[in-house]
Amino acid sequence: MIDHTMPSVRRVPVGAKFARLVTSAACGAALIASAAYAQSTKPAAPATTTVATPVTTAAPAAAPAPAKSSADTRKEAMASLEARYVCGPASADEFGLRIVWQTEPLVTKDAVLHIVNASPDSVWFGDSSGSIVRLRRDNGETVWRSSTFQGIERMLALEYLPTERNDNVYVVTELGSVIMDAATGNLLKRTRFSQLPSNVPAIYGQTMIYGTNTGLSSWFLYATGYNWRATTLGGHVVAPVTIAGDIAIVGSTNGTVLAMDAPSAGIRWSRKLSAGVETPIAADSQACYVASHDQSLWAFDHLRGRVLWQYFTQTALRNPPVRIADGLYLQIPGEGLVSFTPLPNNKPDGEVLWKSKAPGNIIGRIETNVMAWDHSTRTLSAVDVGTGRIVHQVTLPKVESIQLFPMIDGDVFIAAKDGTVERLESLNRKPSNTGGDMKNSEPASARTTGAPAIGGASSKRPG
Repeated sequence: MIDHTMPSVRRVPVGAKFARLVTSAACGAALIASAAYAQSTKPAAPATTTVATPVTTAAPAAAPAPAKSSADTRKEAMASLEARYVCGPASADEFGLRIVWQTEPLVTKDAVLHIVNASPDSVWFGDSSGSIVRLRRDNGETVWRSSTFQGIERMLALEYLPTERNDNVYVVTELGSVIMDAATGNLLKRTRFSQLPSNVPAIYGQTMIYGTNTGLSSWFLYATGYNWRATTLGGHVVAPVTIAGDIAIVGSTNGTVLAMDAPSAGIRWSRKLSAGVETPIAADSQACYVASHDQSLWAFDHLRGRVLWQYFTQTALRNPPVRIADGLYLQIPGEGLVSFTPLPNNKPDGEVLWKSKAPGNIIGRIETNVMAWDHSTRTLSAVDVGTGRIVHQVTLPKVESIQLFPMIDGDVFIAAKDGTVERLESLNRKPSNTGGDMKNSEPASARTTGAPAIGGASSKRPG
C-alpha cells in the first residue's frame, strides 16, 4: 500500500541567479552559433591528389543561415524555462513571487487531481483514484504514498488533524471518513456517515460540521467516527459551513440562513431570505456576509442576525463573497469584481469602494494586491486593493488549483491536473525552510478544498 519512491523535484534559481542563468544560456547559444558560422565559411584545404578530374561547373554554395541574435536566443531560453513549470519564473516574478520547488506529476494513471492541502511542514495531495501523497513542504520530496481504495467515490477533503494522542490525517469522501497514520500512510479506520455530506466539512475542535442534500447541518466527531448531532434548515445545503469564532453559519437553497453555536449545535438566530443561498458565507469577528439568489449581498451582525446593510444587484449571486484583511470582495455579473467597506457607518445600501474588470474570485492577498483567479479561463490577476486597477494578469493553462496559505503574504501552492505541485513564496520574504518536526507540528489555520476560490472564515482547529 505504501510506495516509498521519491519523484525528482525541480529547482529554479531566483532573482539575480535566474537572470544570470538566462543570460549565460543566451550567450552560450550565441557563441555556438558564431562558431558554426565561422566553420561554414572557412576556405577548404588544397587537394593533395594527382588524379586528373573532369572540369565541371560547380553550383554556387548555399548561403549560411544567419546566426540568431543574442536577444532572440535569450527569448527562446526564457520561453523554454517558462514552459518547464506550471507557473514559470517570469510569471511568478510579475506577482512578486519566487519558485521554491516543483514536483514531477504525482497523479495515478488515468486519475485527476482532487485535493491539495498544506500544513506547516507538509503538502498533502489526493487524486480521483483514492491515492494520497504527503510531501515535505521545505523541499517537495515525497514522504509517503498510500491509497484509501476509495476511487469509486469523490474525495471532498483531506485534513491533517494531530492531537496529543494521535497523529492522523482524515480523508473525507461523499460516503465516509478514512483515518490514516500521518507518519506512515497506513490506513487505520474507515467510518460511514449516517448523513451524507454535500460539501467540504468545516473543522471546529474535535468535530467536522458539514451540510447535506437533505437540508441538514451535521456534526461528526472525526476521531471516534460518531455522528453526533444535526440541525434542520430545509432545502439543500450546497455551500460549506463557515466558522467564525464559536459560531457556525450556513445557508440553504430555500433561503434559510442559520447561525449555530459551534460547540453545542444550538441555534443562535435564523433569517429567511426570499431566494436560496448556494455559495460560502464570508465572516469576520462582527458580521457575516451572504450572497443570495435574491439579487442581494447581505450583511448580518453575529449577535442577533440584525441586517447591517443590503447591496441590491441586477442578477442572482452565485459567486462567494471573500472577507480578507480590511476588505470585502465579490464578483458580480454585469458589474465585475466589487470591493466593499465591510462595516460602513450609516450606509444601509452598503458602500462600494471600487469595481474592477478582473475576472474570477479572490483567493488571497499578496502585499498591496488581492489575487483573483478565474478557473474557466485559467486567468490570474493581481488587483490593487486601493483602486481596483489590474496590476498584473497572466493566463496559466496548466493550472488546476491555486491556494494561498495563509490568506495574506503566505506560501502559494499551484497544482496541475497531472498532480504536478509547485510551491512559491513572496520575493520580499527571506527564503526559509519550514520542514521541522513532521510529527508534532500544528495544522494550518487555512485549508483548501481543491476548488480555485476561497470564501468565508478559516476553521477553528484542535489545539
